[in-house]
Amino acid sequence: MRTGFLSRLDHFARGLLPLICTLSVVLLSALPLRLPMAAMVAPSLTLIAVYYWTIYRPDLLNGFFILLLGLLQDLLTGAPPGVTSLVLLLAYLVVVSQRRFFHGKSFSVVWWGFMLVAIGAAVLAWLCNFILSGRWIDPTGSAIGLLLTILLYPPLAALLSQAHKLVPARDADA
Repeated sequence: MRTGFLSRLDHFARGLLPLICTLSVVLLSALPLRLPMAAMVAPSLTLIAVYYWTIYRPDLLNGFFILLLGLLQDLLTGAPPGVTSLVLLLAYLVVVSQRRFFHGKSFSVVWWGFMLVAIGAAVLAWLCNFILSGRWIDPTGSAIGLLLTILLYPPLAALLSQAHKLVPARDADA
C-alpha cells in the first residue's frame, strides 16, 4: 500500500510534536515576567518537557535537540551558556537509563521519579551558577523554583499527554 505525499508529510509533522512542544516551553520560559526576582524562582518547564518526552518518546527528542534547546534557553534568558544544556542532558541520560522502570507506571510513580530528577537538576544548576559566578548564591530562589517545577509537573504533563496522542505510533518500543 502506497501512502501519499500528504500522508507522509502529516506523519513527519506529527513526529516533530515533541520537539515543537519542548521548543514552545523554552520560549515560554524566556518570556519576561517583570516581577522582582522572577528569574531566581522560575520553574524549569523545559525539564518537565524533556522528562516527559524522554519517558514516552525518546526516539523523537534526542540528546542533540536537547543540547540545542538548552543553549537556546540560556541565550534567551541570559543564563550562562551551557548550564541548561548540561542540566537537561544529564537529566535526559538519567531518565533514559531508567525509562523501562517508569514507562507504563502510574502517574504518581512517574511524578515521584520527576521529583527526584528535578531535585538533582536544581542542585546541579545552582552549583554550576555558583561556580560560574564566583560568589555565593542564596539557594532559597532555587528551592522555590524547584517547588514550582514539581507543582507544575501535573498540569504540564497533562498538556503534553494531549499532544502525545497526536504523535504517530512507533513500530517497536524504543
